[in-house]
Amino acid sequence: MSEAATYVYCVVQSPGAPDLGGAPPGLPGTTPLRLLTLEDGLWLVAAGAPLPEYGGEEIEARLADISWVGDRAMAHERIVEHFAAAFSVVPMKLFTLFASDERAVARLGERREEMARVFSLIAGRVEWGVRVLFQESKARQALAGAPERQGEAPASSGSAGKNFLLRKKAEQEKARALGGQVRAEVDRAYEELASHAAAARRREPVPGEAGARLLLDAAFLVPKGDGEPFEESVRRWADRLAAHACEVTLTGPWPPYNFIEDPA
Repeated sequence: MSEAATYVYCVVQSPGAPDLGGAPPGLPGTTPLRLLTLEDGLWLVAAGAPLPEYGGEEIEARLADISWVGDRAMAHERIVEHFAAAFSVVPMKLFTLFASDERAVARLGERREEMARVFSLIAGRVEWGVRVLFQESKARQALAGAPERQGEAPASSGSAGKNFLLRKKAEQEKARALGGQVRAEVDRAYEELASHAAAARRREPVPGEAGARLLLDAAFLVPKGDGEPFEESVRRWADRLAAHACEVTLTGPWPPYNFIEDPA
């Protein structure tokens, strides 16, 4: 086994060799960046990763070390973003390693057709992320403090306990109705934002923070020149959804991680 593996950060599409000058430092302990020719117009941005520091067993043992993994993830992302600012880039996953330069070129060369399709999709485009968080606690507070609807009789007769239960039941019914309205609005927001993008992907939302619910976690592939109109559309929806106790978060632009398949 060689003393160093080949670490690959990304595949860059460029008619000529990309300039490595000004690139940020790579993963701690790795060698300076180098380019490997995949084929005309495609380049691997790579480095030497010393073993056993970046051997499979060592990485597996360190995955629970958030600081160790986080430092390397940030370094990996900085390299990818540096080249993505000027070129179309297919990012590799963190810790994409090969036994040698020749093995990296051969393995990724087997995926040329797939990468050609990916580059055709992502060329001149970047990824934006949009998340919509429904603040359930805020919605319940608003409903609890809302005046009774016109013509609705106040729950003033009967015992205090009965009135309390009736009031809570009414609040729950209102909350369910509001939840349905909010989901419909979020669906409309997603469809409108997707109309501004070359592609869109709606990911399965994970549980939100206490008292909140994540209704939308989506990625949009947007032409670089359309960033401002896309941001403006997100702002309009953020204002509209705020009235429904929703918080909208926009992130990006990023390399198009959600629109590629792992070619390694």
